[in-house]
Amino acid sequence: MMKQIITEEMKVHEEWYKEAEKMTMEKLPKFLNHLMEDYQHDYGTVCHALSAGALATVHAMNESPGARGGITGFQASCIMWEFIRRFNYKNNKCGLRLQDMDNLLYPQYADKFHTISENVWNAVQKEAAERIKQSEAAHEKYENDLEQYKKDVKEFLIDVKQFEAEHPEYPKYEDNPQFYQHIGAGTLEEHEEYQKKVESGFLFEPRKPYDDSAHPAVIAHWLNIMDGKIPFGLRLEE
Repeated sequence: MMKQIITEEMKVHEEWYKEAEKMTMEKLPKFLNHLMEDYQHDYGTVCHALSAGALATVHAMNESPGARGGITGFQASCIMWEFIRRFNYKNNKCGLRLQDMDNLLYPQYADKFHTISENVWNAVQKEAAERIKQSEAAHEKYENDLEQYKKDVKEFLIDVKQFEAEHPEYPKYEDNPQFYQHIGAGTLEEHEEYQKKVESGFLFEPRKPYDDSAHPAVIAHWLNIMDGKIPFGLRLEE
């Protein structure tokens, strides 16, 4: 069966969301297969397909006998946060907050935009200290790697002369140093050519190490947090 080519501009996904709200366990497998097998997705439509599929699954399960009459609003909130955390924020350490910008229309919600809880602040301070420790360790590793890199380059410059003598088919290093470097980004053809060189035992120039420590401005920000300065003009909840 030929797949239908669709784009976001065609708004086909709007019908998926309507169907998802009325989904049952019996219709769910067919609906999920329909979303993924009947369309040729682009970058945007596949996002709608996955979102509609997830919503359809939740609605179908909520309507099943196993849901014991359906979930409450509080339970729905728990489900939303579990999905957000486990799908998109697995490494979050300090908590998450969803801002409903409609609340800007009501003065009683000012605290939601200007305060953080004490628990969140404690978690932020703890994480700032941990990240400074990790950054210091990363920079120490970089300095050690850099010293080793300098030694490796010296050895390489000696070895490459012998390599050139044994392989006259290759350009000399001094004429084309890039030819002796490991590839980063590149075309498919360039990567295929690089892989042939790797498999042949080619002599590559040592890779320069990367300093994975945080930027000084970020470290300064973390130090301020550790010193008790709450960032961005926020204040603790009273």
